[in-house]
Formats: sequence, C-alpha cells, structure tokens
Amino acid sequence: MAAPRRTVPFSISILTLMALIVLPLCAALLWLGWRSVEFLEKSSAEQRMTALHGAVAGFIANSVRVVIAAGEVMADGPVFRAPAGESADDERRRELMALLGRHPTLSAAYVGYPDGRLLYVGHTSFLSPEITRVFSVPKDASLLVHTIAGEGGARRQTWWFDRPVASAGSVQSRPNDFDPRVRPWYVDAERRKAPALTDPYGFAWATDIGVSAGVPIAGGGALGFDFTLATLADLLGAYKITPNSIIALTTRTSDVAIESKPCVATTPGCLGGDAEVRRTLRRIANEANDQGRRIERNVEVSGRDYRLIVEAIPPVFGKPLTVAAAVPVAELQAASRTLLERAALAAGLAILLGIVAVGLASLLLSRSLARIAAKTERIGNLDFSDHVPVISRITEILKLSNAVEHMREGLQVFGLYVSRELVSEIMRAPGKTGLGGTRRQLTVMFTDIEGFSRIAETIKPELLTARLSRYFDVLGTAISAHRGMIDKYIGDSIMAFWNAPQPDPDHIFNACAAALEAADGSRRLAVKWHERRRPVFHTRIGLHTGLAVVGNVGARTRINYTLVGAVANQASRLEGLNKIYGTEILASGEIAAATADRLVWRHIDRIVAAGTTETHDLYELLGEIGDAAQHAPFLEKWQAARHAYIEGRFAAALEGFQVALADRPHDKACRAYIERCAELARQPAPASWDGVWHFDKK
Repeated sequence: MAAPRRTVPFSISILTLMALIVLPLCAALLWLGWRSVEFLEKSSAEQRMTALHGAVAGFIANSVRVVIAAGEVMADGPVFRAPAGESADDERRRELMALLGRHPTLSAAYVGYPDGRLLYVGHTSFLSPEITRVFSVPKDASLLVHTIAGEGGARRQTWWFDRPVASAGSVQSRPNDFDPRVRPWYVDAERRKAPALTDPYGFAWATDIGVSAGVPIAGGGALGFDFTLATLADLLGAYKITPNSIIALTTRTSDVAIESKPCVATTPGCLGGDAEVRRTLRRIANEANDQGRRIERNVEVSGRDYRLIVEAIPPVFGKPLTVAAAVPVAELQAASRTLLERAALAAGLAILLGIVAVGLASLLLSRSLARIAAKTERIGNLDFSDHVPVISRITEILKLSNAVEHMREGLQVFGLYVSRELVSEIMRAPGKTGLGGTRRQLTVMFTDIEGFSRIAETIKPELLTARLSRYFDVLGTAISAHRGMIDKYIGDSIMAFWNAPQPDPDHIFNACAAALEAADGSRRLAVKWHERRRPVFHTRIGLHTGLAVVGNVGARTRINYTLVGAVANQASRLEGLNKIYGTEILASGEIAAATADRLVWRHIDRIVAAGTTETHDLYELLGEIGDAAQHAPFLEKWQAARHAYIEGRFAAALEGFQVALADRPHDKACRAYIERCAELARQPAPASWDGVWHFDKK
C-alpha cells in the first residue's frame, strides 16, 4: 500500500501569501512617490501654460488692437469712403504706406470696395521668391503698390514699386480676377459690422504665416491688414516648458498652426525629428477645438512619450484661439527620475522575492483549482467523462476534489434513473422541484411489444432482461435524439412525451420522427435476432397530442416527474388498436393534421373506443413526405374504398379494398375492412350510418 501523500494545510498557504505583503507595499510606496512627482510636474507645466496664455493673448491683442484702432480712424474719415472715388486713391495709398512704416508686424495694408476695386500696399521683403520673380521686383524696391479694378474680362491689375504716385514710376498691368468682396477679411467685417480677424493661414504672396484683419467702412467696403506672426512664433519658443517642447497656436476653423521653431540639430540635447509630434499636436488641438474643452494626455510618437496639453485662451476680436504644448515626458521627469530609480532599486529586490514566492504558491493552488473548476463545469453540463481525480498537497483542495468526485459519481448514476433533460432542468433551477405542475400542450408516445407475454414464457428472466435492455436502448436512443423524454418503462412498454421539461415548438413532428426511427430500429434489431434464431420483438406505437399537466407528482419524500391528463390514455388506446388494423404506428387526427405537409399518412378509420363516447380519427404513419410517391398508388385505391365505405356503399367498398389488398397482400387493415364490408353488405346501411365504427370491447 502506497504511503499517503504529504499535504499542506490551506491556512499555512494563506499565511505564506500574507507574509509577502511587502510586495504590494513596495508597489504602493513607489506609486505614491511617482504620483507626487507627477503632480508637481503637472503643476509646473500648468503654470508655464498660464503664463504662455497671457503672453500670447497680450501680444496678439496689443499688436492687432493698435493697428485696428488706426484702421477704424481711417475708415471713419472721408478719404476711404466709397463716394470719394478714384481721385482719393493717392491719399489712400499715402496713409496705408504710413501705417506700414509705423507697424513692422504688418506685411500689407489694403482697401476693398463694393464695386470690386482693390488698393494694395505691401512690403516687398515679405514676398515669396516666386512672387518676386512674377512681378520682377527690383532689388532696391521696398513697397509693392497695385490696384485691381474693372468688370469681367476687362478686370486688370496695375502695379508699380517704391513710389506712391503711379505716374512717377514704371507702371505694369495684366488681367486679374481677384475679388476682395469674397475674401474672409472683407466678408467677416461686413457681416459683423465691426473689426474681425481671420484664422491663421499662409499668405498667398508671402513666405510667412499670419492673420488678416478687416475693418468695415461706413457706407460699404472694408480696410484690410496682413499681420506677420513670425514674432509670435519666437514668443512661443521663449515659453517652452522644456528645451525640446513644442508650442503651437491654432484656431477652431483653420488647419494652419503657428508653432515654436524646432531646435538646432547640433545643439546638445536636441531630440530632433519632431515632425510627427507636430502633426499629432495639431490633430489633438483640432480635436480640442471641436469639443471646446481642455485636453491633457500622454501619447507615444516616434518611440518617445510626450505629454500633450491643449487649452483655449480668451477670444481676440471674436476669434477663439487654442494654445497647445507637447512636452517630452523624459525631460519633464528628469529631475525626479534619479530619486525614483534609487527607490525602485531597493523595492526591486523585495519584488523579486515576492514574485518567486507567489509563483511557487500559485503552482500549488492554480493548477489544482483550475482542474477542479473545469471538472465542475463539465459536470454542470452533465459531462461525466473525466474520471481522473485532482491530486493536491493542500489538504483543503484534496477534500474539495474528493467532494467533486462523489458529486460526479452520484449525478452520473442519478442520470440513469432520470432523463438527462430533467437532470439539467433540476440543476439549473433546483427551486422548481416541489410538487405541482404546468398545463401545456404535450405529445405522448406509447410503445408495446406484440405477443410479449408469449415470448416471456419461452426465455429465461435473465436473458429476457438483457434483450429488453438492448431493445429499450434502441428505442430510447431514437426518442432522445428527437428531444423526447422517457417518462417510464412499464414492463415491455415505454411511455414518452415531448414539449417538457424544455419547450419544443416542433414537438409533434419530433415525436413522429422518433416513432419512425424507433420502428425502423426495432425492425433492424428483429432482423438481426431472426438471423441468430432468437425470438424477435415487433413494436407497436401510439401517438396523441393534447393538453395535460406536467410536473412533479407524488409525496413530499418521493416524487416523479410525469404528466396527468387524458392525452396519455388516448395514446395508450391508439397503441392497442395497432393489433386490430395490423399497423405499426397509429396516431390521432390532431397529430396527422399538424404534420400533413411533412409526413405521409393513411386515414385508417373513425372510431369510438370501448368504454368511451368520443369519436377519434385514426391515421397510420407511413413515412416522410419524400416517400409519398411510393405510397401514392396504394393510397389512391385505399381512399376510394374508404370513400365508398363512408357513404354506405359497402359492396363498392368491398371491391375497392380487395383492389387495394392486391397491391399490398399483407395489409391487415384491408383485410379488416373486407371482413367488415362483407358483413355490412348483407343488409342495407342503417339510416344513422356515418362511417364511425364503435368498438364494444378493448
């Protein structure tokens, strides 16, 4: 005998795990330290962002406000009003050039009128190389002056350089369809009837990014000003949170962003290659613009972690702006990293020991518990195939495994006495096992072995029991395969029903299919036994459907899941009538009517059983609808004979059944009708004849 395996109490295992409390404690302390440092870093970043908001708002507001104030004075004067006409153009140009001279952030100043005329004065130093080449800008030219006027194909652009008086210099001209009335600075100023700013955008003629401002002119038209934002980009760079931070200024309706300049690649500590970070920053800034809220999140871009902070600043002349910052997390955390690394080194040793200890303990627990859980789940699904017990060195787990094994063995044996469906129902809802039942439509099957009493007299009880078990296995398999529940075995008979305990919408057809399969299995078993010179079993089956109460019936200490109702008695009578008509499967009219489109039926008779007053139709189940062709000739002759019989033309019926019998010489139902019609033909049909046959004995 093998020595008992040494086990460890589960409580000792728990104490061992509790001793490893240092693992979560170290983790908690590190986490608290990290969160504290992160909070301080976040506060510092927010302070820098607040200062940046104020600086950006002040720069834009002050620079733009001064120019717009001057523009409002010019717009209110008579020179820039439309009625002054083209004669005031020289004075207009002088005032625009003077304004450009006073404000270096201005790249151009211009005025547009309701008739489409545009007067423009701009610094040549802001022009792009392509525009410089197109206009043939002289090297010593400081200002570009041009006018656009005319309608349709006659609309032209006239320009010259340096001198405010057109006639004093070389004047050039070309067609141009530019229309100031559709430009955002003109449209926004006219719509608001007040100064308005455009979104940042890249100037068509200049190399810089900037914004345009529009100031409405009384009586129609608008003054426009282009502001270069190169200085603002330098300001953004001055407010970087860390050396490699990126600061951007965006608006809600523009994809163009003003950004701090990237670091010089040769500078020590320059990360470089931040184009993807800038694209990500602009995308999240646009997301914040769409949602109108502050966004702060950590992202990984190009293999580096960044903290992104996006927040709106107060609108400037109705234009909402958003400041966004991308800060490398490595730089943000550099000050605290050394301290945390030292703490992590000390905690690492404790964590390593904890991992080893927890790993050993988990090997003792998890494998055994996982196997027990899997076995329990299979048992819950009524799968008892796993006979290997779970072995463990932990006492409590070993006891649990033994309990599961006892439960498996008990349920496996219990399943031999009760149907699998009922066991499953009880396990799902054990509270429903009390006495009582449910009223529902059921289909009931009764089976019986023809001449069983005579067969039983010739076979030893042990051998008879073995053959009955083989026979019941064949029929029971057919019933279970079609969702039937075997209620009980009564000697050589089986009582089964459908649509309980689980609902079955197609219970009538399933019962018929089970009957066909059971009859076929019985015949094949009979052939096999006949070849071995053994007594054979011939099965008779009765089917009926109707309302019944199904549930738990019996005493409080001993119950049986069965049905109560006349439907069972009727199915039993139908089974017994097979021996009168020589049939295998008889069913009621309710069964045949419900499956007429799927099965082949022969209407056998309309009868009143002995001891009853209720009329029933009897139908023989011949096969599935696919077999209809092979039965059609015989059924046609049978139905013609039955029709004559019902009408009381017994001589014609007799002849018809004889014709049908010629097709199937062994059909006992034809012989029964021939005998019945021969007797009835000797005398006239009774006046009350309705084709119903009354049995006077069972």
